[in-house]
Amino acid sequence: MSALVQPLVPPPAKPVGAVTAALEILRCLGRHPHSLRLSDIVRELGLNTSTALNILRTLEYEGLVSFDRRAKHYALAQGLADLAAPVLERDDPARRFARALDAAAHELGATVALWRRVGDELELVQVGESSQVMRIAFAIGRRLPMFLGAMGRLVAAREAWGPEALRQGFDRVPWTTTPDHAAWLAEVAEARRLGFALDPGHVNRGILGVAVPVETTGPLVHIVAAAMFETEHGPDVPDIIERLRAVAAISPA
Repeated sequence: MSALVQPLVPPPAKPVGAVTAALEILRCLGRHPHSLRLSDIVRELGLNTSTALNILRTLEYEGLVSFDRRAKHYALAQGLADLAAPVLERDDPARRFARALDAAAHELGATVALWRRVGDELELVQVGESSQVMRIAFAIGRRLPMFLGAMGRLVAAREAWGPEALRQGFDRVPWTTTPDHAAWLAEVAEARRLGFALDPGHVNRGILGVAVPVETTGPLVHIVAAAMFETEHGPDVPDIIERLRAVAAISPA
């Protein structure tokens, strides 16, 4: 059977009139590019005015319809899109991933981003920002040296770089507080063993960077990373890592 052909569904033995009327109202509102008055809806659908009003009030309460009390007009509301989102996202990995980035950013109080390695740089591909008043902002398309911060430790850990290449890449990073090179090499080895990396304020003072790989084997091309202000009341590092790994697992990259 073609994916475009839907099987015929027999009508229910006892259709629920209120449900049918509610769907008719939603379809009616969706057909029009502008909002409608109650009288417009009643006239178009041939519904009882009292029945239509009660249904509209219920749909408004559920967030599926909005009501402009000044103009007395009804329109479809965001709640309808939220209701359909799980269905849409099943067939749209990019949309699902974008929502996962936003959700992680909100839960962690961090900026959570997807980075891609391009040559000897890392490019910002996608970003989710927290709802906090004070937050860290990145611009899509921004490029940084590939050994920078937590992400750079992962890049350094995943290939057989020689000592000279590691040193040169390390020196290219615009550190705010330059770590000891030997200590950095030990952190690269730890990132190789654990599968995640941290940068405790070396790139930006007071900013904690946490990064996990998208590709768990083979060449490392994509990284999910969080940047957040270091505070006593922030999430624990293991919780951050677990959350980022969940986001990386559904990356469409």
